[in-house]
Amino acid sequence: MSKKSFFVFIISLLYCPQFSWGQIINKIDARLLNANSSVFQNIIVVLNEQANVTPALGIRGKNAKANYVFSTLTAHAATHQNDIKSFLSSKSVSYRSYYIVNMIALKAKWVLIDELALLPSVNRILLDGSVLVNNIIDPDRKISGARAIEWNVTQIGAPSVWAMGFTGQNVVIGGQDTGYEWNHAAIKSKYRGWNGTTADHNYNWHDAIREDIPLSSGSNPCGYNSNQPCDDHNHGTHTMGTMVGDDSTGNQIGIAHGAKWIGCRNMENGYGRPTTYLECFEWFLAPYALGSLASTGDPNKMPHVINNSWGCPTMEGCDTTVFSIMQTAVNNLKLAGCVVVVSAGNSGSSCSTVSDPMAIFENSFSVGATNSSDQIASFSSRGPVTVDGSNRLKPNISAPGVSVRSAVRGINQYATYSGTSMAGPHVAGLVALIISANPQLAGEVDKIEDIIEQTAINLTTSQICGNITGIPNNTFGFGRIDAMAAVNLAMPSSYTPYVNQLESFIIDNPDHGLVLVSPNNKKFKITVMNSGVLKIDSIMNLPAASMTVKNASLNLVNQSSKIILKSPDNSYWQININEEGNISCSLLSVLPSINGKMQNGDLIIDAGMKGIILRSPGNICFLTNISNLGNLVAVPAICLN
Repeated sequence: MSKKSFFVFIISLLYCPQFSWGQIINKIDARLLNANSSVFQNIIVVLNEQANVTPALGIRGKNAKANYVFSTLTAHAATHQNDIKSFLSSKSVSYRSYYIVNMIALKAKWVLIDELALLPSVNRILLDGSVLVNNIIDPDRKISGARAIEWNVTQIGAPSVWAMGFTGQNVVIGGQDTGYEWNHAAIKSKYRGWNGTTADHNYNWHDAIREDIPLSSGSNPCGYNSNQPCDDHNHGTHTMGTMVGDDSTGNQIGIAHGAKWIGCRNMENGYGRPTTYLECFEWFLAPYALGSLASTGDPNKMPHVINNSWGCPTMEGCDTTVFSIMQTAVNNLKLAGCVVVVSAGNSGSSCSTVSDPMAIFENSFSVGATNSSDQIASFSSRGPVTVDGSNRLKPNISAPGVSVRSAVRGINQYATYSGTSMAGPHVAGLVALIISANPQLAGEVDKIEDIIEQTAINLTTSQICGNITGIPNNTFGFGRIDAMAAVNLAMPSSYTPYVNQLESFIIDNPDHGLVLVSPNNKKFKITVMNSGVLKIDSIMNLPAASMTVKNASLNLVNQSSKIILKSPDNSYWQININEEGNISCSLLSVLPSINGKMQNGDLIIDAGMKGIILRSPGNICFLTNISNLGNLVAVPAICLN
């Protein structure tokens, strides 16, 4: 630290005796402490008060969730940033305010950093480091001319879903990357800003690159703050092609060619900063017009899913000091009803190589890469996550990421790339297929992720990471995605035909329960323990006196109609579902006066994909059935009376 800087600290502390030297120093990123005091640094000032938007969990519907989160975050930032904004304005210092995380970004020398650290509202001052695109493993092999449906699209079963009439229609996919060549034939008609005649980039495109990123090399054909989509790298265009691409002349490269896309550029030639991707996340939460303020955004225009094929390694400035603000952004977007798909990284094949944000976080849907033989790619990063001490299992899921052909810059240009960057877009495309099959799933992030995980092709390997050998594991997650199985599980029509149940049904024997059949025809019996926790066991044989609902679902017609199980201690437990589709049991002291009762057998729903239609207290219906892994899955459904 310079003598001048030390002097400023001493003078400031004389006037702020409530702060100790240690308290001030502890607020400042160590990299800033060692920086040249006379040079401007890009810094992030994180404030103490972060907004709580967890009540969004109890809100149904994508737009309702997004509006609540947006209004809460913007109001919180407006209230809690007043003192620092006034302080900076008094010094005529330019800054950018954020609300997705309560923070301010600016350029500052040491003298100003010292003064900012003294503000009581300031929690930390971080260096705004650099983000790095997930490297493409294979060299750029450009291929021109039309072809057929690509192998990777076929392998996950997307064409079978298209044949059912679901192509991602009425769904919006967001991508933040190196930008996008929006007028490429494979993606132009899918751009939300294109109406077939003219382009309107307002609310559909945002460029977070406003100045040179020092680590980037080569030319920058996009310039800065571009007012139309532009790609200076090929990476972004390639990922978008895998999500939505189809030029209608045979290049069927995309998973969800009926979806629309919007985009944000967060890197210059593959490099960015935490603030550039945070700016993109903020824009996605509530897209705003070109040249407008973030506070004017429209959360109703938020995409349903965002693909993030980039990482932020320690060598580029993303050490543990910035983990929390990245995680806050992901959490807030998920609470707003947006699925955040993130590539796991290309640092394999060792264990614990899922190590860079955003892939490490609980609420990121992280994706590993497989090849055409459903083997894990050698480069695909593995879990568990140890960099933050969590030992969290990652990735969540896997998808094709080896030799994937998609669009790149240039007229009718395509290239084959490999990387988890290529795998992530398959999952984002699948999210679009699922929502187009069941629009009630829009905004229901946990349900969508559960459906994808529970329907994956389960894969294991001899490499054991984190001492986990089963499903899920730290190599494939739950396995390679299966679009057809996922859409079948998500479709509202899966519960028809149905049998109406007007009264509660009591299984009056602790040895018996509710039997559901998985899509692969395994039988699972659901009973209740003395604690009220449901117990699920795979079974082969059924009691002779069982009651069977054949080739149909059981519809509990009203809220008073329940399935009631008896525990070993002879207590009665009622199966409930809440507004978010979470299943639990409640203890009954008095049984319903009108009920059906069975003592010597199980209640069986005998067909895969069929189940029980449960109603929440708010009269929201969920089709509850069982996955191949024996896990209950509750999917929003239309109430049938």
